[in-house]
Formats: sequence, C-alpha cells, structure tokens
Amino acid sequence: MRCSRLSLFMDRAGNSKKGPVGPTLFRQIATRLAAFTLLFALLDVGIVVITYSRQPESLAQELLTLEANKAEGSTTLAPDLLAGPPGAEHWAARYVESNADRSSAAPLRVNAPTGILMDWTRRERVPGGYRISGVRSVVQDGQQRWLFMQFEGDGIRPYVPVIVNEIVQHVILPLIPLSLLLLLFNVFAVRRVLQPLRRAEAEVDALDPDNVLLRLSEAPEPREVNTLVRAVNRALTRLDETMAILRGFTANAAHELRTPLSIMQLSLDNLPASPLRDDLQADTQHMTRLVGQMLDLAQADALAVEPDTIVDLADIGREIVATMAPKVFEAQRDLRFDAVGDTRALGHAEAIYRIYRNLIDNALAHAPGDTPIEVTAGPGPQISVRDHGPGITDEDLPHIFERFWRKDRRKTDGAGLGLGIVQRLAQAHGGTIAVENAPGGGALFRVTFAAPEANG
Repeated sequence: MRCSRLSLFMDRAGNSKKGPVGPTLFRQIATRLAAFTLLFALLDVGIVVITYSRQPESLAQELLTLEANKAEGSTTLAPDLLAGPPGAEHWAARYVESNADRSSAAPLRVNAPTGILMDWTRRERVPGGYRISGVRSVVQDGQQRWLFMQFEGDGIRPYVPVIVNEIVQHVILPLIPLSLLLLLFNVFAVRRVLQPLRRAEAEVDALDPDNVLLRLSEAPEPREVNTLVRAVNRALTRLDETMAILRGFTANAAHELRTPLSIMQLSLDNLPASPLRDDLQADTQHMTRLVGQMLDLAQADALAVEPDTIVDLADIGREIVATMAPKVFEAQRDLRFDAVGDTRALGHAEAIYRIYRNLIDNALAHAPGDTPIEVTAGPGPQISVRDHGPGITDEDLPHIFERFWRKDRRKTDGAGLGLGIVQRLAQAHGGTIAVENAPGGGALFRVTFAAPEANG
C-alpha cells in the first residue's frame, strides 16, 4: 500500500510561536484621545453649570427670555407657557396691552431718554426662596406685544431649562464638530507617527535567516522609533557576531580533529588483527564521519549561493557515485545512478555534492541487507535518493530533519546530523526537501532547486 506523501519545507520563521496579542498602540492612543475629549466636554459642562449657578440675576433674565420665546407664533398663551418652568411656584403669565395696564403688578418700564418701552427683570428675596418678575417683548404677526411673567421658587431647579439650553447652545453644538475634528486630526497624526513602527515590524517579519547582513531601515523621526530600531540593529549585529564565532569554532575544531583522527586510523591499521583493533577502527571511523559532518554543518550555515551560478546535477551525481561506490560495494550493496532529462539548476556545486553524499550515507545506514541504493538526477532541477529499507513511520516524519535527532541511539552510530545538513543546504539554495515512503517499500528523498532562466 502506498503511504501518503509528506513534504517538509524549510521555513524557520514559520516555526516561531506567537505570543498573546493585545490591543495595538494605535488603538490605545486613539481610545485615550477619545476619553480625553469626553472628559474635556464634561469639564466644560461642569464649568457652565458652576458659572451660571453663581449668577442668579443672569439665570433669571435668561429664564424669562426662554419662557417668552414659547409665545412666538401664537396669539394666545401656549399650554407649556402657562405651566412655567419646572419647580416654579405661583407662576403667572399675561400680556400687557396699553398704558392703562401699568399696575403695580405688571409695570411697563420706559427708557427715559427715548420714551421707548423696554424689557426688565427683577429678582427679590421672599420667605422660603425668591420671586422673579419681568416683562419681555414678543413679536406676533409683525406686531409687538408685552408679556408679563412672575413666579416664585427655591434653589436651582427652576433654572434647569436655562442651564440645559446654555449647555446645548454653547457647549455641545460647538464642541461636537470641534471634538470630531480634533479626534480625526489626532488619529491621522498618530497613524503617521506609528508608520515607522509598522514598517519596522514588516521588515522584522521579512528578515531572512540566510542573509545575516540584513538590517532594519532607520527612520529619522520620531526619535523614539529611531532609537528602538537602532537598538534592534545593534542586537542583530551582536547576534550575527556570536553566530559567526560559533560557526568558526565548530569549523576550526572539526578541521583540527581531522589530522589526529587520520593519524590514529593509520596507527590502528598497523596493529595486529584483533577484535579490539576492529572496535577501535569502527569508533575512529565514526568519529571521522562526525567531524566531517560538523565541518559540513558549519560550512552549510555560512554558505552563500550565487543567484546566477548554473550547475549540472547529473555531472555532480556521477562524481559522487564514483567516489562512494567502493564504500557501498564494500558493504555488499549496489549503487545505481540515472539521469532524466535536463538536469541543470542554480546552485553551489560543492554544496550539492554534500547533499548527494549525506543522502547516500543515510540510505546506506538505514537500509538493510544487500538492497540497492538508487540515485536519480532530474527531470528538471531536482535530485532523489531512494533506498529499499523499512521506510519512515508517521511518528518519525516530523523529526527526521532535526539536528542530532536519532530514533534509537543504541542501534545507530550516527550523530543525527546528515539529514539536518541536507535540509540546511537545500534551504541555502532556496529549495525544498521532501520525503515519502516509496511504492514497494523504502524511503525516497527528493531535493528541488531553482531552475535557471530559459535562455540561461
């Protein structure tokens, strides 16, 4: 039965886990600006209320004027005018038509120099509160009439309509458009200020682990964003230097160990044949392979592939097969090679050679008996290596490319680096690696590279 195919793509950034996501800085600033605007409006309302509550004469004048406005457009007193303001006691309202109506209850005041009738308001203290009296001119059907009003009250309740009217006319109506304009301006300004942060976020997400020279672009303003970006760039530089030191140490250590291991291998060959010598030679070969893989890994991490270098995958495949054939034949195995179609690709010849070698070594180590190893170049910019072993279980598939991972350390002398090196080298080429359980048994590894231009 043919097993389902699993493709593993190299995406280091995709492996990172996102932390808890909170509200954005833009949302926080916009919310605070809206709250500040509301607080400012409430403060303005409070100032109006306190100011008018300390000016009872002004409140009385405005209240009579507000009540007189209810009479406009009607020849008789409207019902709401007859009711008076809330909390008013002994409310009275009537029109005064002529000089004969000038009584003490409703006198009409005359401007002495001009002799013209005028509006007036009088506020006087009475037991239990105050009395408000006054006359207002009302124009009805083009004719001026005089309306006398009087009431008694206590506290600020009768003046509530005046205060509400003042809040509407002088606070809410002017403040709403002003607040909206201010809020829109602040939102626009905050968005502009945060634009460098959004650009920096996009650049961080686009950072390529293969290109350690990339840095965030430094915006000249605002200064806080510039300082943050420069700090991130300095951190990236320090991280790059640390990784370079580690890669250099690994490469130098592996390179320095090669010579003593070679000398040790030659010395063991001169010893008399014995089981102890065979065990020492096996251990030395294992150490030699591990050192070689460490050197390959260090070089793979530092590999830079030229984007316009064209190589022939078939030529590299024939070379590696010819080099590894004695080792495979010594293990009583058969190594087969086939080239299909156009096998040109963009890549680094030495790195692709290592990919071939590590895949063949992996097949040699995990396929039993005298089963063959099949190496294919093409069709197109891809190579594949297949063994006829037990294949890969579903539980092992997510881990086979992890460095230093081994399913059973007691049954293998490998270090678990071979497939990790292959993955890293494929990633450096901008390619992909996939593994599947082939029909008939065995594991099939396929590495795909970038294809050259049609006219290349």
